[in-house]
Amino acid sequence: MWHRWIRNMGMDFFWMKKELIRRWKMDTPAGFMGIIAMISGLILLVIMVQGIAEVFRGAIPWVAGSKVSAIYWSSLGYALKASLAFLVFCASIILFFLLKLFYRR
Repeated sequence: MWHRWIRNMGMDFFWMKKELIRRWKMDTPAGFMGIIAMISGLILLVIMVQGIAEVFRGAIPWVAGSKVSAIYWSSLGYALKASLAFLVFCASIILFFLLKLFYRR
């Protein structure tokens, strides 16, 4: 009984995936870049929220002399992560719009 149920669920997921790809045109380069843009945007949002939390954690208890270097290196690491995520996000958005404008079937 479990095998039949699992097989039916597998077929349902297969056809649901096919319909989503066909309806939302995810099999085109523009659709693929749209997915990458959305994922990189969510990653950028998570990194920004982590940075805000880090600022509050570092600012609320006054930073003592021994914690200055830890705050400095954590802010430097955050800046590198955020700039890389922002670069990927901007590049994917630009490529998405270029593909939407100039892609012909």
